[in-house]
Amino acid sequence: MDYDYLAKIKASISLFTRKKTSNILDGEFGSVYRGRSFDFDDLREYVYGDSVKDIDWKSSSKTGRVLIRRYIAEKKHNILLICDSGKKFQGDTAAGERKSDVALNVLGTISYLVNDHGDDYALLTSSQEGYDFTFFRSGKTHLENVILRYEKCLKEEESKPLDETLEYVSENIRRKMIIFVITDMEGEARLKDNLMKRLTVRNDVMVINIEDAYLTGNRLFDLDQGTYERQYMLHDKKLHEAEVQDRKRREKRALEIYKRYMISRVGVSREADVVNKVVELFEKHKNERM
Repeated sequence: MDYDYLAKIKASISLFTRKKTSNILDGEFGSVYRGRSFDFDDLREYVYGDSVKDIDWKSSSKTGRVLIRRYIAEKKHNILLICDSGKKFQGDTAAGERKSDVALNVLGTISYLVNDHGDDYALLTSSQEGYDFTFFRSGKTHLENVILRYEKCLKEEESKPLDETLEYVSENIRRKMIIFVITDMEGEARLKDNLMKRLTVRNDVMVINIEDAYLTGNRLFDLDQGTYERQYMLHDKKLHEAEVQDRKRREKRALEIYKRYMISRVGVSREADVVNKVVELFEKHKNERM
């Protein structure tokens, strides 16, 4: 692994937080993980999106400002990073970037954030040999190991389908977790209502969709055939419209399942957008739990 990679991720996150003047990213993403417990932390001024249940009316009346109480979660979280892999991730995103590069950046960004927060986290992905599952740990060495192992799996052609991996989690991992699922259009299409219902009984789930390139466009490479598609196929308007409609149907079905089980989801196709999209995902998750 290129050890400048972590420095790049840290620089991207630091740049993002310096741009913010509000309390959205309080403590560099720490507020995302704040839970309700009896451990009072501090007060801060109310911002749009905060729950009115947290307003401290006595302190607010004294200061003339609306203040909310913040609480520290009772214990650190167990974070499970479920990462789709295989030959399909050797293709491009909708923005023309390599899916594997964007997926690895997403994993690195989330891992860096939860590691910085002090949570224990584990990677679950698959390779030609089967599942690759790390222990729940934290620390710089573990962070580097997680990124390195996913990078290796992304280079291999064989992988288990995402729904089989999620079934494995549902049946074998009993601890309460926050689960991040990094997948693509094909992975989302395999998600079943009953499976997601079982997975969210005890866990919070968030999904990051690495957006696939369209099959109609400019110089598209067929991974199965090992050749570029023929020009007359790429620019057929009817084919493109049919593809657009098919994608809308797929996304609508996935979003209906996510809404039913309070699963937050974002899509990303550029490495430059990863930090923004991860923050957007965290905020969606936090607001849904208010």
